[in-house]
Amino acid sequence: MNAGLLRSSFIVVIEAYLQHGMLSRSDLAALTGISRSAITEITQNLLDMGLLEEFPVIQEKQGRGRPAISLRFKASHGYFIGVSVTDTPSLVILADMQGNVVGECEIPPSDAPQKLATTIRQAMNDLLRRTGVSRSRLFSIGIAVTGVVDENKGVCRYSAALNWRDVPIAELVKKATGVEAYVGNDANAVAIGEKLFGRARDLRHFSSLILGGNIGCAHYIEGDLYRGYDGGAGEIGHVTLDVNGPRCRCGKNGCLDMFAGGTAMLGLAKAAGLDCQTVRDLEGLATVGNAKAMSILRNGAQALGLAVASLIQINNPQCVLFADVEGFGKGIFQATTRQVIENNILPRFLASTEIVFHQVERSFLARAAASVAAQQYLRTGIVSRVNGNTLQKS
Repeated sequence: MNAGLLRSSFIVVIEAYLQHGMLSRSDLAALTGISRSAITEITQNLLDMGLLEEFPVIQEKQGRGRPAISLRFKASHGYFIGVSVTDTPSLVILADMQGNVVGECEIPPSDAPQKLATTIRQAMNDLLRRTGVSRSRLFSIGIAVTGVVDENKGVCRYSAALNWRDVPIAELVKKATGVEAYVGNDANAVAIGEKLFGRARDLRHFSSLILGGNIGCAHYIEGDLYRGYDGGAGEIGHVTLDVNGPRCRCGKNGCLDMFAGGTAMLGLAKAAGLDCQTVRDLEGLATVGNAKAMSILRNGAQALGLAVASLIQINNPQCVLFADVEGFGKGIFQATTRQVIENNILPRFLASTEIVFHQVERSFLARAAASVAAQQYLRTGIVSRVNGNTLQKS
């Protein structure tokens, strides 16, 4: 196979494993349309690099025919740092090639980008030391930021939470650590993490939402993250629900965040004289019949459900994934949100759209950030190692 064809076929194979996770050689050939002989050559190169690993033989029915062997990315091939940057203490994790978290540590909040970059370097060195992972196996760093992000340039254009404007955070972190760094909007990072390592491995059309202090959203369409014209797709938190509603930090009135975001609901709870430190506390009060708590949660869920119902009828996703970062649990907010969605979409969408709520671990957002780094490595870093008709071994 000539060098150009090998390179393009190699990219197709990498994308297939990004989409499906585990594939046999025969499945890979059928899926990609690449010849069996070429698939054998490419997968052997990937095995030699240590990127793929083979599974035990899976016997076909009645033991007839050649046994199939599945392949997937090898967990220990490489590692990625993930950082979820917030205005509260942030988590830094070390994840392997399959998205497993092998180490984590907390760093203090900082709105000073240079100081944050230095802190990430210290956390990185600490994680490598504690886990015993070689520096040579750390391929890149992913950073998830709430706000408007130019992912191609590695710049956070604006983050109200961090008070950042045009911060070249990826460059700052790379200079501080000596490791390639990538930055992504946190909602996009979550969608990438769900696709690569989470509940959306087998989905080509889905929307993922973050239920946190604010509401984040991102979409996969035809198997690819949809970023919009200039990277701003998915800003569901700033959909206007009431032009006379409360003022949002974005400058508009009545945004979804001001009704369904955890921060806004806790503010309403405080104003109502409720003793709530977390949304879980608010749900607890509602569970024992507190009318004020019930009203806040139901109003927030009503707003969210209507916004998502519109999203479903516009995008027609296979699935809507709600990642519960704030800690709502299986209470009034979740139940009401689901009910409002189901009551406000056409029957054809009701039958074809799966609605999934899942409460996530503390490392979820940092793991999502690591998935941004993993995706970049698999799509660009690995391919850059193709040299003519050969691939350099690790």
